Amino acid sequence: MPDEHGVRRRLKKIALVLLAIVVLGVGYRVIGVYRFSAGECVARPARRFASTYPRHLIVMTYNIEGHASLFKPHHIEEIAATINRQHPDIVGLNEVHRGTWQARFADHTKQLAKLTGMNVVFGRSYTFMHGDFGNAILTRGKILHSEVHDLPGYGEPRTMLEAIVDINGGRIEFYVGHTSAWASLNSKARGVQLQCMNRLINASEYPFILTGDLNAPPDSPEISKFLDVNTLQFAGNPKVPSHKVMEQRLDYILPDPGWHVLWSRVADEGPSDHRPVIAELTHP
Repeated sequence: MPDEHGVRRRLKKIALVLLAIVVLGVGYRVIGVYRFSAGECVARPARRFASTYPRHLIVMTYNIEGHASLFKPHHIEEIAATINRQHPDIVGLNEVHRGTWQARFADHTKQLAKLTGMNVVFGRSYTFMHGDFGNAILTRGKILHSEVHDLPGYGEPRTMLEAIVDINGGRIEFYVGHTSAWASLNSKARGVQLQCMNRLINASEYPFILTGDLNAPPDSPEISKFLDVNTLQFAGNPKVPSHKVMEQRLDYILPDPGWHVLWSRVADEGPSDHRPVIAELTHP
């Protein structure tokens, strides 16, 4: 018969190892990544608006779940294949890694640029252990300028990436935002971040589009208020979920009112826990 005390000792050791892994993981997040001051929204004065709309644009937003590449060696190749199947002109990406251990120390931006044949710009949200995490933009157009805007809030730093892009005969300002997670626990923090994003996009000089994972459904108090106080359009059907586990719409394409949305859909494909959202925009 097996030694009952020996079995218990082994189970206890396994439990202690698992507990140590959890404690180390939490410690890594808290000590190495989290911030303990809310910060401020650094807005800018409004600029004169130039109506430089491209006649046609295919836009995509995609949270690529970059940390999944730690366990899935071909994760980024599958992400690139998903993007290529949609033939977008410009893509906003969330959860992009450059040189982190979760990415096996690879650079997702270089990999995706090579696999899609598109230009890329990265916006860092934070750095830890010599690796970067943040948002990115892929585009067939020419990137003229980019900057990263810090969003206020405690915990994991969040940012919005802005780029001025010449594309399809026009010039646009393209934004990729990523707000705080943890559902209703961070509803107030997300509300403050969304207000900051609104102040920033309202100062745009060119036709603009906001994309990204806003981590709350359209009927949540913070998203409802955000959409009520600005002129952004919601591209698509808000009832179609973009998160595969929560089955909620968390990912958005929000163009300014000068665009005409021909169609928008959520594509049920790809290796990420988020589905990509695609829209076709025109300007008369």
